[in-house]
Amino acid sequence: MLTEERLAELEEQRLAAHKKAQENHIKGWNNLKPFKEIWEVPKLPMVDEKEWKEFYVPKLIAAGAMPKIDLVHNQYYIGKHRNATVAQWNKHTQKFDYNRRKFEYTFPEEIEHFEDHSTFDLFVPIKLGTEDQYKENKI
Repeated sequence: MLTEERLAELEEQRLAAHKKAQENHIKGWNNLKPFKEIWEVPKLPMVDEKEWKEFYVPKLIAAGAMPKIDLVHNQYYIGKHRNATVAQWNKHTQKFDYNRRKFEYTFPEEIEHFEDHSTFDLFVPIKLGTEDQYKENKI
């Protein structure tokens, strides 16, 4: 059985490890290199809206992610998302359209730009794509 002293020691170790992990996470985001390929885009963290907009969005843009203001209606973009590598910008909906494949089916879906914070199912565009890449949802 663990003593209260040992439990307190373990909790202190856990908190120290958590703090170190957070420091490493922030250090990684502060040292992002310019994106050349989609796999260089880091995993997007789940944080509150203020932190997202003030810290993470500027870091993504500085590393080469394309801000919403630069997107062109109906243009295809290559980027990172859990289900898509190519998506088409729709200025009317302010979302990306893409062809989702699940099992043997393909169907249209929308995803939000990374500047939006309503979900964490976000698309991070880093370069222009083609219609053929969009149809196949691959680069």
